[in-house]
Amino acid sequence: MRVLLAEDHKIVRQGTRMYLESMGVEIVGEATTGVEAVRMARELQPDVVVMDIHMPELTGVEATRRILDENSDVRILVLTAYDDPVYVYALLDAGADGFVLKTAELSQLYQALQDVAVGRSAFDADVMAKAARHVPTTTMLVEGLTDREIEILMQAARGLTNKQIGKTLFISDRTVQGHLQNVYQKLGVTTRTEAVTGALARGLISLVEGGQS
Repeated sequence: MRVLLAEDHKIVRQGTRMYLESMGVEIVGEATTGVEAVRMARELQPDVVVMDIHMPELTGVEATRRILDENSDVRILVLTAYDDPVYVYALLDAGADGFVLKTAELSQLYQALQDVAVGRSAFDADVMAKAARHVPTTTMLVEGLTDREIEILMQAARGLTNKQIGKTLFISDRTVQGHLQNVYQKLGVTTRTEAVTGALARGLISLVEGGQS
């Protein structure tokens, strides 16, 4: 089994690698950003990507979607500290094959990895039970945002005006507004605040420099 680790926190990444290698798993690479994860999955063609949700540059949700758009044979096992139903449904929509919490036993991680590698799903039972009690509305499962839309939404989340975003990205404020309108439509919202809040909740963007665990 060839595995790519996508995790921005070095200690978590190294600990996961050491354990999996001790179990005979071949680690073919380590990605520290969502963009790296997509690129390395393309170049290395792993059997499974172990993916964190909150990653710099591109979230694990969007990275999962892009990896599977390029190669549907890759399996995605999410390893995260977050069990919010919104994340679960967003990851299911993106095509993830399994979901394991970082509080799980290492043996549970290994078993989940074994399961997804052979085509089975591996979703934490408690997490799925919690998600089942919060059935999403149709707007919770959203169309993927483009790189530019994510970039603009992240700038908006930091409080920049359309004009400031335009200057930062070297585009007109009218172009910025056009991109934001596309974002509103995809997220099923009508305001900038709703778009930012919704995108943060779904793991599409992160305000934390360097991501979260």
